[in-house]
Order: sequence, then structure tokens, then C-alpha cells
Amino acid sequence: MLKRIPMLAAAGALFTVMISVLTGQLYITAQAADTSTTGVTSVKSRMDSFNSGVASILTPSYNISDNQSVTAASTETSYELAMVNVENTLNVRAEASEDSLVIGKLYKDCGGVVLERKDGWTKLQSGNLVGWAKDEYLLFGDEATQLANEVGYPVAVVTTNAVRIRAEASFDAEVLGYAAVGEALTVVSEVDDSWLCVEYGSGLAYVHREFVSEEYEVDCGETLDDITEREMKEEADKNKLSTYYGSMSSSEYERMLLAALIYCEAGGESYEGKLAVGAVVCNRVRSSGYPNTLQGVIYASGQFTPAKSGRLDQVLNSGNIPQSCYNAADEALAGYTNVGSAVRFRQNNGTIDGVVIGNHVFY
Repeated sequence: MLKRIPMLAAAGALFTVMISVLTGQLYITAQAADTSTTGVTSVKSRMDSFNSGVASILTPSYNISDNQSVTAASTETSYELAMVNVENTLNVRAEASEDSLVIGKLYKDCGGVVLERKDGWTKLQSGNLVGWAKDEYLLFGDEATQLANEVGYPVAVVTTNAVRIRAEASFDAEVLGYAAVGEALTVVSEVDDSWLCVEYGSGLAYVHREFVSEEYEVDCGETLDDITEREMKEEADKNKLSTYYGSMSSSEYERMLLAALIYCEAGGESYEGKLAVGAVVCNRVRSSGYPNTLQGVIYASGQFTPAKSGRLDQVLNSGNIPQSCYNAADEALAGYTNVGSAVRFRQNNGTIDGVVIGNHVFY
């Protein structure tokens, strides 16, 4: 993975802030201010550093004729970065007053660009959200820079009409597809000075650095309408994945075995996360691609790490299994699933498409 870049030594250095009109995400680009000479260091000369720099807003151009070869246009304007300094959420208001209407929320580690400041309040833009927040809950200057550097994650934003996504880091490699101007690809690693490894679909691919701008993406806030829309979609997705397949006969030992596995794999997760692990095990029992018993599925070679390491047997022998794990096992054995027909799960690192619950992705 890309290493976090060191902070700029020069105090007061500005981030380059870029807001995609497609995603509403906040990007911090690689361009850096050169304090030793006049002018600005070129973007290309600092691409591999992912450093902070001169502020600008990027508005991609999308009306492109077939014979045009263009790059995303930008208008350079000085903007200061602000980062949220709260544990959970921060209300954003229509005016600079605690009596003003709440119009949206910023979350921990979100960022925005400063539009105006007065009387201990800051008007900022974070994605689609534009409003006022109290300064006491925000970070500015070097503190904002440091936090953004810690919590942002690297992306490659396409700067040409279209860029070829390749199967290998070579111009001779197979073309897997294309990415349009303004599209952001999550960077997995730097291959060399010329190529980046990026996420593409459910796998990995490669893009040439000449055709992208390397940036850090920082999470943005949500308007109240955004929140309502997201929650409705989440509920619809949950309902779509939640179903009953019919109860599965099991002995008391099998019930205890499943509860113990749930404890080993998801003891620190929410109840939904525990239930999802139980559902995956039961989905495997129902599937023709796996053994047709709980013991067969759980102890199958190379499938569940706690079974292989011996931790599962230790938990079974101790009998120290939380009631919540038994409850999740009972629901799964009764035929309930909150992850559809998923038969796999793993730690979520953003590279697998699936249902994300807590720290796991189910697919």
C-alpha cells in the first residue's frame, strides 16, 4: 500500500482541494507549493509524493466530441481546508447561529473547503453540503493538513478524455476497460514511476500515471436529503437481503459449535455481524458446493481460521460463549439470513464487492 506522506515542513502550506461534480467527494491533490523559488512546482514533478499544495477547484468537462482529446479543466482559487474534530457527528446549519436550522451533518474525519468565517463560525462546502459549523469543532491549517494526511486514502482521478485500464503494468497488456475524465480509481499501490495498481471491479488493474492526477480522497458530509435517501436505500437493500430459507435441523452440539464459531469470527462485531457469519455457514450447508453438515462446513480444510488454529475447540471446551452468539446461531439455523445467499466473508479492505457489516464484507 502507499505510504503516508510526511507533512510539509513549510508552515501554512495549502492543500489543493478538488471536488468532483459526479461524486461530491473532496480530493487533496499532489501539487505542492515551492517555498524556495517563485511560482508553483509542476504537478507531474510531485505526483509520486502525494503532497499537499496550491488550492483549486476541479470541474470535469463531459461534453466531448469524438475527435477531441481534452483534460479536465480547472479554475485556480485559494481555499483553506477544514477538517472535522468530533468523535461522532457535527451539525451544519443554514446560518452562523445555534438557533439556525440544521441542514446537514459532518462526520468524524470529514473535510471541507472554507468559504467564509465570522464570529467563531465557518461556512464550508463538503460534497453537496454547504453551511455553517462552529470553529471549536473544526481544525484548520497545519492541524487540518495532518489529520487529512492520516485519514485520507489515495485515488487516481482521470484527467484525459478516457484512459485504458490494463491487466498488467504495460502498454502491451490487455485492455480491461476504460475510465472517463473525472472518474476516481482507488489506488492499491505504486508499481513504479509510470504505473499505479488500482481497484477495478472485484479485482485489480493498472493505469498509467501520465493520464491521472494522484490525490487523497477525504470523506464529505451529507445534507438532510442525502441522509434520508441513503437510509431509504440501506433499508431497501437490507430487506432485499433478509429472507428465510427454512429451518435447518441441528443437534445441541451443532448449535453450540455454530455459536462458538460466530464468537471466534465475530465476537467483537454487532449482532447483525454475528448473524451474518452464522448465515454464511448455513448457506454453505444448503449449497451443493460445500459439505452438507455444519461440522463438515466448519471443519473443512482451509475455510475457517479458528477451526484450523484450534481456537474454536478451545472455546467449545471452555463453554464460555456469549448469549448473543447463541441467539445469532439460533436465527441462522432457523433459516434467517441478512446477507442473502452469501457463502463467503472476509475482513473488509475495500477490494471486494459485497455486503459490508462492521469490519467484514459478505459475498
